[in-house]
Amino acid sequence: METTRERSAGSPRRRRAALVVTAALVAALALAYVWRSVFAPLAVAMALAYILNPVMRWAARRRIPRGVTAGLLLVAVLGAVSALVLFAVPPLLGELYSFGVSLVGEPASEEAPGYTDLNGNGRWDEGYLAALADWLERLAARVPGGEAKWYERLLVQMQESAAREEGALAIARQAGQGILAFLWNLQGAVIGVGLTAIYLFFFLVNFDRMVEAVRRWLPGRQRERIERVAREIDAAVAAFLRGRILTCLAVGALTSAGLAFLGVPYWYLLGVVTGLAGVVPFLPIFVGLVPAVLVAWFDAHSGWVVLGTVGVYVVVQGLEGWVLTPLVQGRAVRLHPVTLMVALLLGYEVLGVFGLVVSVPLAATIKILAKEFLLPEVRELADEEPGADS
Repeated sequence: METTRERSAGSPRRRRAALVVTAALVAALALAYVWRSVFAPLAVAMALAYILNPVMRWAARRRIPRGVTAGLLLVAVLGAVSALVLFAVPPLLGELYSFGVSLVGEPASEEAPGYTDLNGNGRWDEGYLAALADWLERLAARVPGGEAKWYERLLVQMQESAAREEGALAIARQAGQGILAFLWNLQGAVIGVGLTAIYLFFFLVNFDRMVEAVRRWLPGRQRERIERVAREIDAAVAAFLRGRILTCLAVGALTSAGLAFLGVPYWYLLGVVTGLAGVVPFLPIFVGLVPAVLVAWFDAHSGWVVLGTVGVYVVVQGLEGWVLTPLVQGRAVRLHPVTLMVALLLGYEVLGVFGLVVSVPLAATIKILAKEFLLPEVRELADEEPGADS
């Protein structure tokens, strides 16, 4: 009887505590969203520490001091970023500029050789968009009657856009303005990288301590259950992050190799874009395959090269879906394709590109929480006998 009175008295206190904790978490998330530019270095550092923490635990089992391991990991991360900026980014920017020139075309010139060679490749690039406009015009001429209207509208829009932008020189001017804006904000980017490095070192050294501190504040009666759910979420999120990183690297390398073998121009740029787009499921098809086919057709003028380009993407994406992702990521996420697509659309609608990145692990987390805490309540209501007292 004493226990019953204690429980009845403690229940309202537990409910109030749960409400206070929930309100505090919602307020913290709202503030983090409002001040996301301030919390961005913290979030990046926490994500990196989460990914690298298994290395910290491996070193701890071999009695290597956490400070030493954290310092070595920080040097390795900064070294990898520096190598990327020094050796991988410059050729990527060069190909990006050359691709932009090939896309919009080079202006004619009265002086020899009769055009302005903006990208220095020794030939006149008339522009993929101009070639596409000509192709659409010829296609519209072959389609009888009103069926050609949508071709004609698209053609007119492309011509108006080209006239409004004044060709390749306007594009180059806009690119220059963008570069100036980037350089203007470079100081803020350097400060952000410095803050991220400081936060990362702190999180690496204290990650397990922070987890233990959170564990001590969990409700005693629900601690085991919460820890079990947290382990499931950790397995799903860790598998997704690990799988995405390794899969993106493999997809980018295989795509670049396949396009280079076919002789498709800008294979390095297309491979990098395809690999980066692999962070979001299904996105490489839209941002990688379409420009690759465009380049293959208007540069090589060969149907076999176009078919080979499509084949490269089909094979690589098939390897990703059927071999790489199951091998690296396993079945930890376990989201139905329809659920996955809805999560991606909602993530993009709410948080833009960042929402595309976090939508899948967030959806997996919500699924695990609903399975543990919501579905049992729904099942209990469903199992009630008809006509039973509420």
